[in-house]
Amino acid sequence: MIPAPPPSSIRDNTGQAIAALRRRCAALGLPSWRCDNSGLILAEPEDSGAVALLWASSALIRLVSAAAAAANASDNAQVAEVFPGAWAITLPEFRRRTRTGCVLLLALSAEGLSSEFFEQACQGAALDTQAVRRMLLPRARYGYESACSIRDATLWMADDLSHVEESDHTAAGFTRQLSDAFETIDLLYALGRSMSDLTHPEQFVETLATRVRSTLSFGWVAGWFPAHRREGKELAGATILSGQTPFAANFETALPQVLAAMKSDSRATILSKFGGVPIAGSGQILVHPVFRAGEPVGLMLAGDKFGEDPQVSSYDIQLLEAAAGYVGAFLENADLYAQQKSLSLGVLESLTAAIDAKDAYTRGHSQRVAYLSWQLAMAIGMSPDRAERIRIAGLVHDVGKIGVPEAVLCKAGKLSDDEFEAIKKHPEIGHRILKDLPLLEDILPGVLYHHERWDGRGYPHKLHSEQIPQIARIIALADTFDAMSSNRSYRAAMPRTTVLAEIQKCAGVQFDPELAKLFVQLDFSEFDRMVAFHASQQVHAKAAA
Repeated sequence: MIPAPPPSSIRDNTGQAIAALRRRCAALGLPSWRCDNSGLILAEPEDSGAVALLWASSALIRLVSAAAAAANASDNAQVAEVFPGAWAITLPEFRRRTRTGCVLLLALSAEGLSSEFFEQACQGAALDTQAVRRMLLPRARYGYESACSIRDATLWMADDLSHVEESDHTAAGFTRQLSDAFETIDLLYALGRSMSDLTHPEQFVETLATRVRSTLSFGWVAGWFPAHRREGKELAGATILSGQTPFAANFETALPQVLAAMKSDSRATILSKFGGVPIAGSGQILVHPVFRAGEPVGLMLAGDKFGEDPQVSSYDIQLLEAAAGYVGAFLENADLYAQQKSLSLGVLESLTAAIDAKDAYTRGHSQRVAYLSWQLAMAIGMSPDRAERIRIAGLVHDVGKIGVPEAVLCKAGKLSDDEFEAIKKHPEIGHRILKDLPLLEDILPGVLYHHERWDGRGYPHKLHSEQIPQIARIIALADTFDAMSSNRSYRAAMPRTTVLAEIQKCAGVQFDPELAKLFVQLDFSEFDRMVAFHASQQVHAKAAA
């Protein structure tokens, strides 16, 4: 196959490709200059010492400039003898079909190093001609024919470098796209996983803002939700910020106007001013509405973009749109969860109130046990979420009494053995009632084992010490404390000092000793308020009857 002829010029090569070409020519002993169309030298050979001084001499500068200017008459690469034994190889540069200058190579021969011009150039630069000749002699191996071959080879090389750089650029583009795709998938996957916890909407938005900020290289990302929006009540009044922004203090004054302009079909907006003030840095803030039930209830914002491209891109817009969509879906789910939770707790509270109402003396017992259990759980360092589950367990701990005859529950005197056995069944009855409710699975041990004792003499399974689940040990203390502190049909409420002394006495026998130690140190002021409130309810109930 006959090879294709070389290109006639260097076309659309970047500065990096031209620099690589000049470095390769230098390795071949060919000094190079880069000139504009007028012959003005833009870049000189990267030599050092006496050789660099020779290339910078006035004689060489005039020669190179003249050769470059003369080559401007042609759009094709040329080889021309510039002094005896030296040839200028001019390679025209083009940008979008416009000639911008040329790269000029100087090919020397041994004859050129002995020429009168060479000697005059060395003398004009105050250089030792013999020394410079010795330095350049290894490079002086070209003639006219070889200079022509160098011309063709460098044009092919420039063309190859252009294609290599284009391929590298394309590969880099694919790499960036793949990286963006991975970051997007990773972000959306992480957000999808975090949506399973519907109890902490602010934490979800904070996680989302942090991930979006790192993925998109923004200086800050924020979520803003006005207080008056009923549709987004789970986050109403919240401003959640990842990163630092000078605008945080102005959100409440500037963003209501932005939100008011949003409609049901609104999409991303790029702000160039915020609160009437031009935005510093990248000059842009990307804003996307968060929709809840078809209405905009808040905004996701991103600003201070940095990196290679500090301007907001379509990729940024798409990802922030996806993030805002996740927040909207989260709010929908969180609202449904809150409604379900409220309904479930309402049913449980009604059920326990009905059980407590079977005996006028135990009115409010379950609520007080729930509060004391929560208080002790917090005192031992449980998380608020776990303490809330302990509270719910305390609320339903006596639900099994619904299966105990009212005559036994309300009996004023001492219970017979059969009656006491009936009472002792209520933990297992309660467990059977609740065991098929998935939302209550973690609190079942508190219901089943709250009458077990540390010494193993409790019921229903005679567990001892740490065999008893912690939730049951907590409720046992709260249950006994309230029982001793309340009026009952068979006795009056015991004084606080007596109750606390009894708790301490039974530590390590009936109760977990470490929990008992902490329990007696609790603040019982709220408990006393609850006792007084429930007592007043009892008085009103008797009066109504």
